[in-house]
Amino acid sequence: MALFRVDFYSHYLERNVVLTVVLPADKMDGDKLAKRRRGPYRTVYLLHGLFGQDVDWIDRTHVVETAEARDVALVIPSGEDGLYLNKPEINEWHGKFISEELVDFTRRVFPLSAKREDTALAGISIGAYTALINGLLRPDRFGSIIILSGAFMRDRVLEAVDSHSPRKRKYYERFFGDIDTVIGSDKDYVALINKFKEDPELPKPRFYAACGLHDNLCQNNRELVELLRDADFDVTYWEPEIGAHEWPFWNAWIDCALDWYAPGPMKPSTVHVDYTALTELRPPDRQKG
Repeated sequence: MALFRVDFYSHYLERNVVLTVVLPADKMDGDKLAKRRRGPYRTVYLLHGLFGQDVDWIDRTHVVETAEARDVALVIPSGEDGLYLNKPEINEWHGKFISEELVDFTRRVFPLSAKREDTALAGISIGAYTALINGLLRPDRFGSIIILSGAFMRDRVLEAVDSHSPRKRKYYERFFGDIDTVIGSDKDYVALINKFKEDPELPKPRFYAACGLHDNLCQNNRELVELLRDADFDVTYWEPEIGAHEWPFWNAWIDCALDWYAPGPMKPSTVHVDYTALTELRPPDRQKG
């Protein structure tokens, strides 16, 4: 796997942005370079969580090895607080950076597929919120959305609107801007999902979601899955009895998500563990629909 550290100027963010790109361009089969295609590659745009950075995925998981075995490219931006949303009221376009500028730039520079079905947006925790929102805003661009332990905070934002605590409002305004304008806007995933119900002609991304039963965000993820299925989205949802809001869970389940996104034999690879076996650990009443 070839790993690139990229620093480029973003016109939407008006500053330089750092990201990591990994390509399965030099993978080995024994002592020889594997005779594999050299692109265009299927791509996963992979987002970290709160207070994270791009190298979290490199340091804390083996997603690079799994992506190599699956012949998938990864684009991992550094998202500061981990939530990229458009805030037109203050002329900030973090969402457009993710869904437009980042995709366009990386496709120009690297041999990435431009096909919708070959492009996925994925995230953990608050990065999953980002993936959900921007994936629903650009269903023409992202054919798959992967959400792990999503921090779907719409109801908390509603509470903050009615709260008399300036501190609570200020906290959420870091992510959402003017929280009085969130509900019904492009930052509101319930409103975005309803648009697909109103317009059946919109292309629907397929979803892969997982959240551990011991994660305090588990109920939020269940409710989101119900909303998506009610709007006729194709959703694969796993809820294992093990796992909390932590990197060991995301390390295992990003592998399962890549198995779902790019199914097939994992070769060449040094991985001898079938991570999809973890999916059998979820409770019987949480079977996918």
